[in-house]
Amino acid sequence: KRTLLLPICAALIVQIYGCGEKAKVDANPAPSSVAQQPAVTLSIESVASNTHGFNAGNVLSARKIYIFFDPQCPHCGELWKAAKPLLSSAHFIWIPVGLLTPEKSALQSAYLLGSQNAVREMDNHEALLDARKGGLEVSAAQAPENAVSQVKANTEYFLRLNLDSVPFAVYQGPGGEMLTFSGALTADALKERLGI
Repeated sequence: KRTLLLPICAALIVQIYGCGEKAKVDANPAPSSVAQQPAVTLSIESVASNTHGFNAGNVLSARKIYIFFDPQCPHCGELWKAAKPLLSSAHFIWIPVGLLTPEKSALQSAYLLGSQNAVREMDNHEALLDARKGGLEVSAAQAPENAVSQVKANTEYFLRLNLDSVPFAVYQGPGGEMLTFSGALTADALKERLGI
């Protein structure tokens, strides 16, 4: 029984602190095998080598920001919008997970991850969410199989980090140190935090 509690508790914490009380959480967002695996230590190198995300912004920029997000999370959407004015100055890597509504989130995440133009599709998704239409309608046939596997791996990795909310960002500070933040920020606050 204990092996099933970790993913359930993690998902409930994400629901309450990350995206509000109205989000529905599936009772089993990740396989119980996640609870049997050792926790991993958060580092930029670990995130870069153990996750799959899509690029937004200036891929030549030395300033890289890795952001875990769930497509059904309104705070993640706010952070997406806040990052838009900074795309010429920074390289954002958006790492999709499936936590809040695992089936819908996972399919939307896989669709975005497998898209030829993930930035355009994410903009479309956010516009549909703003119109209260639930975001992109994605069937299992539209979600590339390899992207489905990558989203599952992202979600399991996120849970093994023992993080408690999305969006969650990891980036390198001016002195080379690892810095993090969680939650939505305004464009100005994000610019200040990143030192852009």
